[in-house]
Amino acid sequence: MGRGFKPRREHFKDLLSLHTGERRGFLVLCAILLLLSCIAAYLKFWYRPPPADLASLHAEMEAWVAIRNSQAMADTVPQGELFPFDPNTIEREAWMRLGLSSRQVDGIDRYKAKGGRFRVKKDLGRMYSIRPEQYDRMAPFILLPDSFPRRSHPARVPKQWETDRTRSNVPAPAGPAIEPKARVELNSADTTALIGLRGIGPAFARGIVKYRTMLGGYTSLEQLSEVYILRDKPDAVERIKAMIDLDPSMIDRIPINTCTVEALAAHPYARWHLAKPLVAYRQQHGPFKTLEEIKGCRVITDSIYLRLVPYLSLE
Repeated sequence: MGRGFKPRREHFKDLLSLHTGERRGFLVLCAILLLLSCIAAYLKFWYRPPPADLASLHAEMEAWVAIRNSQAMADTVPQGELFPFDPNTIEREAWMRLGLSSRQVDGIDRYKAKGGRFRVKKDLGRMYSIRPEQYDRMAPFILLPDSFPRRSHPARVPKQWETDRTRSNVPAPAGPAIEPKARVELNSADTTALIGLRGIGPAFARGIVKYRTMLGGYTSLEQLSEVYILRDKPDAVERIKAMIDLDPSMIDRIPINTCTVEALAAHPYARWHLAKPLVAYRQQHGPFKTLEEIKGCRVITDSIYLRLVPYLSLE
């Protein structure tokens, strides 16, 4: 038994023993590790940088933050001078003076080259190349009306019974005086006129006018239910419909044969998923001869056609 275990013990002893060169290398490695541990402990617990170094570091950090903030302000605040201008006649250099970039002016030039025109101030704000803060800054200087002028209606002709009563000088039957309800025309009323109606506050008025601008005008009173703030308020929509008139001829139509994808996509009934294939279809097959020809584009269903066609023209 003893003879059997001796070679095995000697084998393990040979594995665990180190030669002279190996022992020296091991001791050097341990010394290096100990030295590094001491340096790390010293830097962590005893070393403190001089106050001057800390002050300069804080100063550099504050300077860097100030530079970043100034760059951010320069990116967000539009630059350029302000002066009265008509966006339909203004030259490229004048656009640049207003603070627009060359790329933005290129977008406006393409829109005008395709036959697009600015009829009211907010038409410029509907351009995808114009940022909202840029439009808000330029709006007071745009030489265009805020909205389409209200069309005059023919004078009311008195009915026959009213004429007969006047001629016979017969007094009207006595009764309580009834104050007539004020009514406004939806496609020409501004927010002030709408707020004057009972039950319409500033939020409703702004929402109605904003959606009218996006559409180019209302063609039906039923479209009031599409206004974002009125979507879940059917009772309010019915009350408003009872107090307003509508002239559907006062709408701004999009020239389908010359408009750009951006101009068509700005309309709530078109957007990009319809505007891009429809303009591509026009470019492939040529100008439309009738509005019904847009139904040849596969994305234009019958329901989409009925909603969109009142806002299109062949001009």
